Amino acid sequence: MTAPGARERAIGGWWWFLRGAASIALAAVLLGVVLPRVTGTRWSEISGVVGRLDAVDVAVLSAVWVFGIWLYAFTIKASLPGLTHAQAMTVNVTTSAVSNLVPFGGALGLAATFAICRTWGFTPGPVALSALVTGIWNVLSKLALPMAGLMALAVSPGGGTGGLARPAAVGAAVLAVILVVLIGTLASEPLAVRTGRVAEAVGRAWLRIVRSPRRITWDEAVPRWRNEVNGLVAGGWLTLSAGLFGFLASQAFLLYLILGMLGSTLGPAEVFAGFAFSRLLTTIVLTPGGTGFTEAGTAALLVALGGEPAVCASGVLLFSGFVVFLEIPVGAVGSLVWLMRRSWRRPVNHQAGPTADATADPGADQPSTSSVKSAPASRGETTS
Repeated sequence: MTAPGARERAIGGWWWFLRGAASIALAAVLLGVVLPRVTGTRWSEISGVVGRLDAVDVAVLSAVWVFGIWLYAFTIKASLPGLTHAQAMTVNVTTSAVSNLVPFGGALGLAATFAICRTWGFTPGPVALSALVTGIWNVLSKLALPMAGLMALAVSPGGGTGGLARPAAVGAAVLAVILVVLIGTLASEPLAVRTGRVAEAVGRAWLRIVRSPRRITWDEAVPRWRNEVNGLVAGGWLTLSAGLFGFLASQAFLLYLILGMLGSTLGPAEVFAGFAFSRLLTTIVLTPGGTGFTEAGTAALLVALGGEPAVCASGVLLFSGFVVFLEIPVGAVGSLVWLMRRSWRRPVNHQAGPTADATADPGADQPSTSSVKSAPASRGETTS
């Protein structure tokens, strides 16, 4: 006779498998069928354009991609004092690979972040706060980028959104409201309390719909998270922001280089608008890393802005090859580095956690051994 717990686990395992298979199938349909259709091209044309790249082109593009990963490590270091630059790059590529492998992979990536950082002596509190802070910074950037893309189109010579003007304006207005609420929640404690109450009401309504017994207390959690986030970023907001800005700029430049090498005639403003839209589409969690939605949507926008269909489709696919799929084998290398670098291992001190040495070399291999008190545990997105 099967125990109730074992039966529930078996059902949960099958549900997870079926959901993953459906998600991968959806991504395949979006890439194989929807992408060529929305761009008005064929796979034979796309493959022909991709073949224009030579080994030197691939090497240059790879260098730009690696440089972006190096820049983003500054953001991770600032969010988790005590982490070295090499460790930040290792945990970033390793957990990003985990997140990109499966649908709804952010939770697995976050679990991997906790596991890796624990072996380096970090307690759960600071790691959770780091994930929360980097998650907030990433969300803010994904909301701000489309508005910046619209501005770039508006001021560029011969630019403008044409027939996209009305939906672009509506989308920008919605994103602006969300952005203001997020920033206001961080800046104002009364607004943080009200945001928490609204979020809790919405969350409880959803739990009633799905008949979940889970209880949430977001009215208390949001103000607490605000205080923790503000305490961390008070002295490190510049490094957090500069690292993320540099990372996003390098990715936008990577897309621009790819399209240029393939023969695109799109200008910087149009490419930046496409890049900004692609970052927003990555928030769709129905497929691993938003795969399929991101490529089809971005390529369609670039074509609407005047790009050549086959070049835009090929360029977007190559861009995803770098920023999504290349992270998987590189993440495997990162996991090997984590396993082999025994000198990085530290015992976990539950009374204190590692913190950065103000005089330490950012590129040093050894983590600092000084300590600060652990912050209360919070929950956030993975650092990707």
